[in-house]
Amino acid sequence: MTSSTGTFTYWSLLGLSPGSNPAEIKKAFRREAMRWHPDTNRNNLNAEERFKWINEAYKVLSDPRRRFEWETSGKPSFEIKDFTSTTEHTNTSEAQKTTKGHQSGFSSAEKLVLLLISIGCLIVGNACLP
Repeated sequence: MTSSTGTFTYWSLLGLSPGSNPAEIKKAFRREAMRWHPDTNRNNLNAEERFKWINEAYKVLSDPRRRFEWETSGKPSFEIKDFTSTTEHTNTSEAQKTTKGHQSGFSSAEKLVLLLISIGCLIVGNACLP
């Protein structure tokens, strides 16, 4: 990926197409991790946040169970914020608070549908019990 900001999925963050094999995922992870590692991008909050997301993407895509859960949840996307556009007076602790919390990628309507599906599954599951 050439852009340091934007909206991503785990696949696009690693520069892969969906369905890539484990070897391709590992290779892409190493490439992107080296590119965005905080030690090679000192004092760059964009690189630090991107590196965290790259690690998260690798954890999810390399684990079949977590990957399945992510794919069945609609492959939510996320946004990497551009810290260079913030004012010069932003201190590090405020920027770190921004990077820790991230949006789930679901709209309110999608969250409601997921809740209703979950409740329906619980009702049907409990109806089958003796």
